[in-house]
Amino acid sequence: MTMHEHAVEAINEHGFYIFEDAFDADLCQEILDEIDWLQSHGIPQSLVNDFHGHNTIRYYDVLNYGAVWQRVATHPNLLPIVRSVLGRDCLLNTYGTSIIGPGETAQPLHVDDGPFIGAAPALRRRPRSQSGSRESIVVNTMIALCDFTEEIGATRIVPDSNKLPYPKPHDSEMWYDKSIPAEMRKGSILFFDGQCFHGGGANTTDDQYRFAVSVDYCAGYLRTQENFMLSIGARAADFAEDLQQLIGFKLSRGGLGHVYNHNPQGPMKRVAMRNALQKFENKG
Repeated sequence: MTMHEHAVEAINEHGFYIFEDAFDADLCQEILDEIDWLQSHGIPQSLVNDFHGHNTIRYYDVLNYGAVWQRVATHPNLLPIVRSVLGRDCLLNTYGTSIIGPGETAQPLHVDDGPFIGAAPALRRRPRSQSGSRESIVVNTMIALCDFTEEIGATRIVPDSNKLPYPKPHDSEMWYDKSIPAEMRKGSILFFDGQCFHGGGANTTDDQYRFAVSVDYCAGYLRTQENFMLSIGARAADFAEDLQQLIGFKLSRGGLGHVYNHNPQGPMKRVAMRNALQKFENKG
């Protein structure tokens, strides 16, 4: 069994998988340098609240910044595994940093299916596979940009919780006691199904930050939490084809997402040509 196949089997069976050393040191440093740039340029943080944390640094809209963010979302040690779970027509759902600062408290345990089962309760009752889990509609990934330890807030996971009924908010403390820290080396990726109970751990250190990037994907027939097509616009014409497809420039199963009954990649190619001509004219 290949590493890829083992990862998919573990996600389906246990709800999560840790791919050790998936990103090399140079790429990790490039991402960290980009985070330094975001901080030094005063880019606004998002989601500062009781649930997401008051000492956790979250930057979103990252595809509008350095080119490294484009490569991360389509990395060969990441995207093929996600597509094997969700299907080739999966979409980028949310994408940003998850940097847990010193003194941050533990996040309530939850599921990333939450926004979708809240909007469409019927998704709670979707059929289960032989392993006991429902059809996957979300896969999140946490990319470790430092060594993940329990002390600095390694993500907490409840193994096999993808087979359980969805948790109730008031049961978070009970499930936290049954969770384990996803400790892993810098450059590793934690994959977890949207049904898996999880949450950011408490950072009990005085001066250490838990640096990570979260890249979250959903099934192609769902509406994404972030509206990438609007936030990125015509700039997407310069993206690699895989990334264009992830943000919506591709037909999903059943013909969803068409433009005048055509695959949106056709219009995107015309936008790319127009952008290229404009650049040429501007140089002239």
